[in-house]
Amino acid sequence: MRWLAFLLLLGFTLPGYLAKAAAKPAKGLVPPPTGATLPIRLIKTLKSQSLTAGQPITARFFQRVPVSPASYLPSNVEIDGHVVQVGPSSLSILFTELRWKGQTVPVHVRLVAAASLDEVFQTEMPLAAADRGDSNPADWTTRQVGGDEVYRSAGAGKVYDQYSEPVGFADLNGVYQDPSGPGTLPHAMGPFSTTVGGLHGFVGFTIISSGDATSPITFGVSKPKWTIARGGAFLLEVIP
Repeated sequence: MRWLAFLLLLGFTLPGYLAKAAAKPAKGLVPPPTGATLPIRLIKTLKSQSLTAGQPITARFFQRVPVSPASYLPSNVEIDGHVVQVGPSSLSILFTELRWKGQTVPVHVRLVAAASLDEVFQTEMPLAAADRGDSNPADWTTRQVGGDEVYRSAGAGKVYDQYSEPVGFADLNGVYQDPSGPGTLPHAMGPFSTTVGGLHGFVGFTIISSGDATSPITFGVSKPKWTIARGGAFLLEVIP
């Protein structure tokens, strides 16, 4: 029973842990359910001087995304979209489909939050200075964009909010918000906190529109020459 005591020490219940361990990749590209969160990472840098309307934009999942109690979409799924409008003071992007293994499915999303490359990098660094040496990253405590803290031991652990309340869990494949109730799925969070919103590290940017099924995500920009670096992250929510 030592292994059971170890799991309980990490904050897992036995059924919950077994469910996570038994999850497998989806057999094909299936649409994520409405309300699912998609943390994505930009593959290429976006620059105001080089973007044009209609130009394709591709990002990749930051981590696994649960799509059923027993399956997930892996982190190499990509999301495709295009530039709707670009200028010295604004950028509009419409994401329209997921792509994996030669398959595509349409998707409608809205923007929940975004974080710059530097903000994302900080979530991958340990909070304790002593851990920045040769210690194992699987045992690090890290801080998410928005303030949640992730406590891992041997790669797995719990996520706590600013009030030290447990709000999720983590493993070597990602960070998840706890299900909101029976029959619901964990939310994939990537580098983001469970209550995060808005822009983080995007100096001079504002959100004009979070987007919907037919209208794009639109950013306002206060400077004519702007850049969104490769590796920056968006947190999207699937909508009908």
